[in-house]
Amino acid sequence: MHGVSRRHILGLAGAGLTATALGGCGGSGSGDDARATLQMTWWGSTDRHQRTQAALAAFHKGHPNIQVRTQFSGWDGYWEKLATETAGGNPPDLIQMDYSYIGEYARRGALRPLDDLVPKVIDLGDFSPDTLAGGKIDNKLYGVNAGLNSMALVVNTALAGEIGVEVPDNTMTWDDFATFAKQVGAKGPAGVFGAENGANDAAALECFLRQRGKALFAPDGALGFDATDLTEWFTYWDALRRTKGTPPADVQASAVGDVQNSLVARKKTVADFAHSNQLSAYAKILKDGLELRMYPQGRSGSRPGQYLKPSMLLSVSAKSRYVNQTATLLDALLTDPKIAATLGSERGIPPSTSIRAALKPKADPVERLTYEYIDMVSGRVGPLPPGYPLGAGEVTNKILTFASDQVGFGKASINASVARFFEDANRALKK
Repeated sequence: MHGVSRRHILGLAGAGLTATALGGCGGSGSGDDARATLQMTWWGSTDRHQRTQAALAAFHKGHPNIQVRTQFSGWDGYWEKLATETAGGNPPDLIQMDYSYIGEYARRGALRPLDDLVPKVIDLGDFSPDTLAGGKIDNKLYGVNAGLNSMALVVNTALAGEIGVEVPDNTMTWDDFATFAKQVGAKGPAGVFGAENGANDAAALECFLRQRGKALFAPDGALGFDATDLTEWFTYWDALRRTKGTPPADVQASAVGDVQNSLVARKKTVADFAHSNQLSAYAKILKDGLELRMYPQGRSGSRPGQYLKPSMLLSVSAKSRYVNQTATLLDALLTDPKIAATLGSERGIPPSTSIRAALKPKADPVERLTYEYIDMVSGRVGPLPPGYPLGAGEVTNKILTFASDQVGFGKASINASVARFFEDANRALKK
């Protein structure tokens, strides 16, 4: 999930999502002995769309009785459309799900538990417990990890070299990052900045908070940080914008949608806040030297901020008429060697150990960087946080974006924006 695409998301149409009776809703047999037309939905880059379409074509050859209709888009608008379809009772059968939303959809009864389909239809024998943990809500499996990733700065090292600024290594702190961004803004050509402004980037904020022993959300579902933390966060980014380390608010606001709209892809910044699996999408657009760096580190003695997470998950709608067939498709996308090879690491490092072992030696140079990055950060991460509570998606995207934009566009002071954030966030979380 790209940093620019974690913005402007509407919350679930919660009133329309009600618990669904699951008994007797599956297809018969192994999933391919009866004709079925399924619908699959996902968000992502053009590269992801092409890879997924090719994978689905390969699946159909092996399962000619299963047709798959597709629905895909960039991140912006994806969740609004999915919420509308779900509330209207006509959701897709196979849903690409995000970790920040799976708890909300599962607890509203919009997703079908998959436990009874394992291992008969879905073979998760070589998925580690840690890998599967991200798809479990209240001890039931509602989504299967489609790829391992972690937070990552995507850095155009070639552009940095042209400007004459050295990109710090993975030990850089937030202070080091600010120094680097300011240097790019000072030495680079007009309209080029050090990095995107991360004030409304929930993943960057989460990393910052975890380094301090805090969290976006507490175990009880309330916010896991206070006004002092958010004030410091907004102040940090406000100072960087004022010194041309990050772009002005109108330029930052233009970085929405697919990766091609990101500031790195448009060569307006040297670095973007993103996730490791997105390197392939960036590399399809930019032929410059691209590298991955860890998010900035906390001060000496701080805790790890990053964690290994499901880049996304695959979930089955509670309304699906063809549960077995949908589960068969889910299984094939993640465990069939030929199909998984078509998908590559664009959705993240394959979570199946056997698939990962088969694909890693054949990885192209860009995918190899992603594998190496995950290998590197694996020993430097903290635990996966608990699933997000109801209302979390609205908080981390719509409410955080509104508050940071108020500061960026000069419409409200930092203190006023922070106060408004907590007022709106607590209402969304009903805490």
